[in-house]
Amino acid sequence: DPGFAGPKGDTGETGVSGVEGPRGFPGIPGRKGEPGESAYVYRSAFSVGLETRVTIPNIPIRFTKIFYNQQNHYDGTTGKFYCNIPGLYYFSYHITVYLKDVKVSLYKKDKAVLFTYDQFQDKNVDQASG
Repeated sequence: DPGFAGPKGDTGETGVSGVEGPRGFPGIPGRKGEPGESAYVYRSAFSVGLETRVTIPNIPIRFTKIFYNQQNHYDGTTGKFYCNIPGLYYFSYHITVYLKDVKVSLYKKDKAVLFTYDQFQDKNVDQASG
């Protein structure tokens, strides 16, 4: 005949983990979340022009007429655009040619990536783009 149960003993050592069971069924879908803040897309753009003729060859053209430069990525003192936002950029330029031939290059860092040449025709005004 067993006697009365004695006091509970100390916890023993943890045993070996068992085999992982099968994956359970998916739970029910949760509630729709609150609308988040819209993502701001950073952009960079500028539009500039000349107020006087360019007379010095082989240096960056400093465009002094600023039509748009809200992000201040175009530096009018150097004539350079500084790419502060990673991405794909599209550049275009349009020039009026009069009095003499013109050769314009668009540079990326220190390498020319686009060239435009227009030969002045006597008493004509030409347009060229790149």
